[in-house]
Amino acid sequence: MNAEETKRWKAMNLRYKKPIVKDLNLDAIKEALCEIGDECDDVQYYLDYHEETLLNALDGDEDDAYEFRMMFSDLSAECDQMWEDLRKEYVPEYFDLFFVAVGKGYEMVGYDVYEHDYFGLNYIESEWANEEAVKKMKALTKDQLIKTAQYCFKIFQAYIGLQHRYDCIKAAMDILRDSNTGYLQMVDQIEKQYEKANESTDGFKWWSHTPEVNDLDRLIENMPQEVWLQ
Repeated sequence: MNAEETKRWKAMNLRYKKPIVKDLNLDAIKEALCEIGDECDDVQYYLDYHEETLLNALDGDEDDAYEFRMMFSDLSAECDQMWEDLRKEYVPEYFDLFFVAVGKGYEMVGYDVYEHDYFGLNYIESEWANEEAVKKMKALTKDQLIKTAQYCFKIFQAYIGLQHRYDCIKAAMDILRDSNTGYLQMVDQIEKQYEKANESTDGFKWWSHTPEVNDLDRLIENMPQEVWLQ
């Protein structure tokens, strides 16, 4: 084994010394905040120039249109607040370490100083990483540990809530900006088929499984759930 291979081997075996919880670390949160913030800004910019499109999508209801706008505005404001929270005392230094310490059993990755990247840790390496993190957290005073826990859990809860709300309205974003033309075409098909079903049943005054009604039912059943705007 030459000197270069020795460096690579040592770095690989010391990855557990620089661990983070996969998908629950500062870099992952910052990346998500950038994505969510950019999406919200893009949608608000789009709405500034396509107000009529929004009103048409909401059957001309101006109150719903206002609430729709505020939904993205509020989400953007929450992103800004989270950026502030990430700069608070103890967070930059201890957030990743804290969740490695309390997250025993979570999927972890470790930084390889030779490869300059993170790699997955196996069960034993994750146990070592957890033990190392616990030792470092124990070095804090009780007051420091309590403050660190308060800040970290606050960010964790805010992040989970923010990500959930973003996922829920992502379909609405895509549809509104015509990113998902397939869904829009299905909506158009439903509208046309509704007119046919309406005519075949004399304004739905009587109900029968006419071919037109059956086709309408089929289209509605095949419409993805996330497409229906609340």
